[in-house]
Amino acid sequence: MDEHPIVVENLVKYYEGRCVLDGIGLKVPRGCIYGLLGRNGCGKTTLIRALLGLEPPTRGRTLLLGQDSRNLTAGTRARIGYVAEGHNLIQNYRVRRLIGLCKDLSLRWNAEFFDHLMETFRLPMDRKVKELSAGMRAQLNLALAMAADPELLILDDPTLGLDTVARRQFLELAIDLIQKQDRTILFSSHILGDVERIADRVGIMAGGKLAVDCELEELKRRVRKLRILFPSEAPENLYITEIINQRNTGREMVLTVANWNEQKQAILETFGPDSCSELVMTLEDIFIECTRPSNAAVLEGSEV
Repeated sequence: MDEHPIVVENLVKYYEGRCVLDGIGLKVPRGCIYGLLGRNGCGKTTLIRALLGLEPPTRGRTLLLGQDSRNLTAGTRARIGYVAEGHNLIQNYRVRRLIGLCKDLSLRWNAEFFDHLMETFRLPMDRKVKELSAGMRAQLNLALAMAADPELLILDDPTLGLDTVARRQFLELAIDLIQKQDRTILFSSHILGDVERIADRVGIMAGGKLAVDCELEELKRRVRKLRILFPSEAPENLYITEIINQRNTGREMVLTVANWNEQKQAILETFGPDSCSELVMTLEDIFIECTRPSNAAVLEGSEV
């Protein structure tokens, strides 16, 4: 069993002279649910395609289940489930025919498990895929990906286009399946609340780099947002390192900082603030702060 089913080593990818991935390094431990985040065009899908061997790297390498992604054997691919953005299934096939095709192509089809999923979803077997709702297509895609009992599941924005109810149902089922079987999952999504709900660990991509890579709770602990009131006009510069964002309004300062500690607290105290209170930050709040163009380098250089 591989200790790290996903390994990325100094991955660099250029498109037409533009650097999309700039020295990405990543290891996802077995049994981890890893949330991969980033703004549109940051390279998340390119990274996933490189992992699956669908996109050759310019430099560096990626490994899945201990094997180089460029040379994945059929046996290794059978241990990997993949749900792509948009659920691009064969639109003119009826559900029954598509299932039969996938079953014939699979090396490790678990009929009992798949039948259980289909009974749970209650999908219309004789309807064409293009006639299914977005939620039904997502459920069918997940069922097909899970039918081979994959050790590793890669989900590229799987809830895109789903309404709130369908999205919640999809996530709850995915969580249940993953946790029962102790699978490893890489989960990319634009919906930060979804990631916050299920991820153990998060990576935030910005400027072609992996600016953040840590456990979710550790990230929330390390990144602090403070509301500070001073006796008079707030100072322009606190001379504190790793400031992510600072906004002054009269005697009030709202400060977002990485790795807040006693030393930084002591520096702040020298300015004689009247009060300092911490503001609660969601993962979405942290993501917005971390992906500002000027902040990627700050976070990459910190211990977050």
